[in-house]
Amino acid sequence: MSMQGYLDERDERQKRAEEMAVRDAAARAWMQRGAPEAVRLLRFDGWVRLELSERIDWTWAGLMKARRIEQCRVELEGLVVALWRRGWMLDGAPLAGNIRDALDDVGAAQKAGRVRDFWPFFKSVVDRYVGVNAEEIRTEAMALGSHVGQVFQQLNQTHVAKGKSLTELLAQRRQEQGQLSLTRRLALERQKQAQERQDAAQPQLF
Repeated sequence: MSMQGYLDERDERQKRAEEMAVRDAAARAWMQRGAPEAVRLLRFDGWVRLELSERIDWTWAGLMKARRIEQCRVELEGLVVALWRRGWMLDGAPLAGNIRDALDDVGAAQKAGRVRDFWPFFKSVVDRYVGVNAEEIRTEAMALGSHVGQVFQQLNQTHVAKGKSLTELLAQRRQEQGQLSLTRRLALERQKQAQERQDAAQPQLF
């Protein structure tokens, strides 16, 4: 290997190590259950963006890369909500591992040339992930004491709440966002109806 090749390889290794350190720090940040809930969610969002950026090939996205990453981050929330719906309150490294696995499935398909239209493929992988891996995830959740029934039992025994899991927090945020959206739509409809009544009450000028 030439000296230049050696230097290039060394620089590339150093770059990868630095990127890994940033992602590891981001993961540790949202895994701290003592942090305020809103802070944990924002840290989690940032970590997911980093993982998406690293594990997926975005050359096809061009200048739209940041926007596509955000769309995929929102889509990944559905995976976490699917865990919550089954009563699997994963958090920390187990939750992170499942998200990474789903992203690696997409990345591997890209490298194998099996992805023609990215968005429907990505959405399909994310939507099916929990169902396809349900048995393994259930076993993992039970072993960790992260099944909803076990969580309630632990709280009843200890009388000490450790704080909500990230899975619960994200599901709660989804619900609140949906309710807010519904509230806004209702308010707009009321405004529209009020305006129509007001217009109807106006005397007609001929």
